[in-house]
Amino acid sequence: MFYVINGGAALKGEVAVSGAKNVALKMIVAALLLKGKSRIENVPKISDVLSLIDIINRLGGYAAFVGENIVEVENTLTHSTVSIADATRTRVSFLLIAPLLYTFKKVTIPNPGGCRLGARPVDRLVESLRTLGADIRYDSKDGCYHASYSSLHPGTITFKKKTHTGTELAIMASACIEGETLIQNSALEPEIDELIQFFNNAGAEVYRRGDDIVVKGKSTLSSVHTRVLSDRNEAISFLVLSALTNGEVVVRGVQKNTIETFLTFVDKAGLVYEEREGVSSIKNTGFILPTDITTAPHPGFMTDWQPLWAILMTQARGESTIHETVFEDRFGYVSELNKFGAHISFWDPKQLRTSTEYQFETDEQTDLSKQAIRIKGPTTLHNASARMSDLRAGACLVLAALLTEGKSVINGAEQIERGYEQLLYKLRAIGASIEKIED
Repeated sequence: MFYVINGGAALKGEVAVSGAKNVALKMIVAALLLKGKSRIENVPKISDVLSLIDIINRLGGYAAFVGENIVEVENTLTHSTVSIADATRTRVSFLLIAPLLYTFKKVTIPNPGGCRLGARPVDRLVESLRTLGADIRYDSKDGCYHASYSSLHPGTITFKKKTHTGTELAIMASACIEGETLIQNSALEPEIDELIQFFNNAGAEVYRRGDDIVVKGKSTLSSVHTRVLSDRNEAISFLVLSALTNGEVVVRGVQKNTIETFLTFVDKAGLVYEEREGVSSIKNTGFILPTDITTAPHPGFMTDWQPLWAILMTQARGESTIHETVFEDRFGYVSELNKFGAHISFWDPKQLRTSTEYQFETDEQTDLSKQAIRIKGPTTLHNASARMSDLRAGACLVLAALLTEGKSVINGAEQIERGYEQLLYKLRAIGASIEKIED
């Protein structure tokens, strides 16, 4: 699947942000831990969500869109084994280990799929379940984790490094156990706060205590009726487009409190964020200033934002840098963006070669020479043919193609459709010329 984009058209108008992908997926899984049928509103109809729904139904569960962006979920599961084919469809499939384990007291589940942003091991997820009493082993012969338990108990889960998905699984698993579980060094993202509220609505008692999360679980949790808030990563994508069009594109549905760190760098770049009558925009006051960014878990600058920021910095007056510390393989877009005429090169931040600087596991042999880039600007970009390496890299390349004169071809469009709902419809509504071609 690929996009054909005739760039250079004047873009102007309003774009609405859909529900948060990373919240909707986790709530759908979490609903399988509740008694009865749950209803989740504002769920984006994207391929990752559709894949998860299909996997649940193939396991005998019930999950379905029953209205415009409304999903119902109920645990009617009849199978405890996730196939390798299903596991590779979406990385969130691994979180099904929690409801399957509680339902059958055993589960077989393969390594997950999704964007390949480095190794992304599930070791931290597995250890959290072991802390609660699960017996989990990995069989290299079938490529699957085999988990079971005779009894589960509350405990203290300590993450050496902050982990978004690990924190979510720990909440899911401990919310169904009578007693108090402590999750130490938990992730701080607002998406996790939504999951916390989800379980509180279901009857558990979950709250933050500094960097920790306290979970007072219950063996039986009730179904919920809830709504997913807007996707801050999608909001950032369109806000960058707003900046590149000097505010001609405005964005509806931005939750400002979830993107405060991004807005501090908007200010450092000499740009102005405006919000009125429910829409937001970013305007250029003269020229864009270069910036230096190091990605970090919330409340730091998100790793998902850095490919989008990179395209903006190609238009800054001077040299900008981005140092990626969350994933070890997040610059797959660099060579592709250079095809559009960008001037981006790697540099090695040797002075930061310590394991504490990175969220992934490192040692003295780890190659960190491609963990940081320099971006020279301003650059006049031109059309090109490129390939998406992951979801946000795809958004970066689409923005580049929209802003350049001539026809561009972006391969791997299935990557971006994992996370952006009705992207072509939204872009066409503001004047873009973009077509999707099925291979």
